Amino acid sequence: MSNNKTQTYTENTIVVEKVEDQKLIETAFLIRKKVFVEEQNVSPERESMDDQDAVHYLATVNGVPAGAARYRKMEKGAKIERIAVLNIFRGQRIGEAILLKILEDLKEEEKIYLYAQVNATQFYIKNGFRQTDNYFLDAGIEHVEMDFIK
Repeated sequence: MSNNKTQTYTENTIVVEKVEDQKLIETAFLIRKKVFVEEQNVSPERESMDDQDAVHYLATVNGVPAGAARYRKMEKGAKIERIAVLNIFRGQRIGEAILLKILEDLKEEEKIYLYAQVNATQFYIKNGFRQTDNYFLDAGIEHVEMDFIK
């Protein structure tokens, strides 16, 4: 006698991609707007500054947009910016997947750094960054400069 029970396993597939298609970039912008403008009260102008000079990333979970980030090549190195994960997807290591993908893409860079919100420093330390002594307010939120240790 056969047992025809079907077992379903829920395994999330996280995909992080560098995006160049304008529609996908707009999706990344919407995620960042939700997180930074709506949740953290950053001005829309401040949030979108320098987007035209950046390389953009979009993270999806099972095909659903969940997170975004960007980096820019600056005078002193590659600067990772605007890592954002939608509230309903937090706690699933999506931010880490985004960060690791960007770090992989930047592995040839001499210097990689970012400005972390102070409440997120442990996340970055866990992923190979160290804090500097450069603390400052940006959009009313305390930040610290962090360098990636190769």
